[in-house]
Amino acid sequence: MKGLELGADDYLVKPFAFPELLARVRSVLRRAPQQQPEHLRIEDLELDTERHKATRSGVPLNLTPKEFLLLAHLVRSTGAVVSREEIAEHVWEVGFTTDTNVVDVVVRRLRAKVDDRSRRNSSTRIRGVGYVLKGR
Repeated sequence: MKGLELGADDYLVKPFAFPELLARVRSVLRRAPQQQPEHLRIEDLELDTERHKATRSGVPLNLTPKEFLLLAHLVRSTGAVVSREEIAEHVWEVGFTTDTNVVDVVVRRLRAKVDDRSRRNSSTRIRGVGYVLKGR
């Protein structure tokens, strides 16, 4: 029961019958994978996740792969505060808490590229918490 409370979808108690294990594995494999949309949009900012291309007001943005992952994650989380730890886990695929400012540096560079030609700031830093991408 504790496993389910911690986020597991299913579990087996030992001893278990091998046919039951196979049935449960087949059940999991039948579940449709969650598909992320290929095209993301917020106001005049558009992302094509399949081609790793981003544009703002039709002008292509020259983003690094990490900047693109960060921007896509922020767009998918529009309006929600995204913590530095969540960004590090999603973009660098590592879970860490550190005093380094690597996330802040990448966010700063991304903001400069995304907001360069726009009069509006797209993201906001919430001191001590994380970042939020603003929609209308």
